[in-house]
Amino acid sequence: MVYLYKNTVASVFKPPSLLIFIDENQKGWCQQFSEEGYNVIHVAYKPFSPTVDLAKNVKEALHVLAEHDTDWGLIAYGLQSGDLPSIVAALSPKALQDLKACIHFCPNLVDGQEALLRYTSGLYIPSIFHLSSSQENFQASLAILSDPTALGYTLPTSAYHPITVHSYPKVPANPPFPFLMKAPALVTAGEKSSADPYIRSATGVSYTRTLELLKRALGPHYDFERLWERHTYYEFVERDAPKTMSTMVATPYVNHIATMTGGVGYEHLARFYKYHFTGENVTPPDTELITVSRTVGADRVIDEMIFKCTHTTENDYFLPGIKPTGKPLEIAVVGVVAFRGDKLTFEHIYWDQASVLVQLGLLDPTNLPVAGVEVARKVVDPFGLPSNTLMERWRESEGLSID
Repeated sequence: MVYLYKNTVASVFKPPSLLIFIDENQKGWCQQFSEEGYNVIHVAYKPFSPTVDLAKNVKEALHVLAEHDTDWGLIAYGLQSGDLPSIVAALSPKALQDLKACIHFCPNLVDGQEALLRYTSGLYIPSIFHLSSSQENFQASLAILSDPTALGYTLPTSAYHPITVHSYPKVPANPPFPFLMKAPALVTAGEKSSADPYIRSATGVSYTRTLELLKRALGPHYDFERLWERHTYYEFVERDAPKTMSTMVATPYVNHIATMTGGVGYEHLARFYKYHFTGENVTPPDTELITVSRTVGADRVIDEMIFKCTHTTENDYFLPGIKPTGKPLEIAVVGVVAFRGDKLTFEHIYWDQASVLVQLGLLDPTNLPVAGVEVARKVVDPFGLPSNTLMERWRESEGLSID
């Protein structure tokens, strides 16, 4: 069977296509990629299954692909030996030339070079392999190609290496490890997950790495900085909860790590924003956000910031239950802000709560390895403030050889 999941991102005018070879029971991952801005053609694929007519499905999928007439990428889960050549044999010369990226999750192969494709020019089609660390023979088979001189052609200094292999510890190759997690697009608020931390980590990291190649080779490209700044403008300037929520996916979450405040799911988070975040009686009116550094990736923004204010309101998310002290506050904050398509999907916000409590006189730093406003100021001016002031033993190494 072949299914079509149309791109759901309204801002993408002509979405690129993905052919995804995956078990029908895992079709949630097709929905996930459609929400990233792709037209997804799902080819029902189950290795060793006599009920799946791969040749027929491939022929039908390529017909759908030709109708869209775009560059495309191939994603396969648990690819079985011998299946890729039959897929390639069905490609027209144009379809092969339009294939810009291949992603393989735990291919059921011993020789990794069996899964490599080339253009008629001889250049390798950019490919990523996400493997269990137990797939040692597969990794070894591709090791020689990690050296650009082994590709058989000169790789320009401006070009990425076309073959990337990632190995993940303590995850299974069969079934491919993403099958043990629900696609984030299908997760509902309040849903419990018993996924092993290694499975969760490997699935999340491999997904981001996949998007990095897909967006580099195919697009679509989103201005994450502008989207994040619009979100914070609605939060701190307009203080408008509905507008803030309009920048997010249908089931987002926010996790302020230090105080475990925020919200999971649209209703829960909208309530948090309206009554416990954006209101004038929650966030102090003189609040400032100063960006120290910013990293923009394939699906996220990492912001290092200074949050400044005077503690004149009962701030539910930084200091739940603490009455206003009227004292100035400067906090070093790190935000991990992830996107799906052109909408925020989650925020992880980190800060030093001990520094907050010291500044407001709620924690005595005497004999404790904690500091107050100096924490934020050393972030802004790392060369201007001394290090190791909390280390009593620092004096003991003064004058000793460093050789």
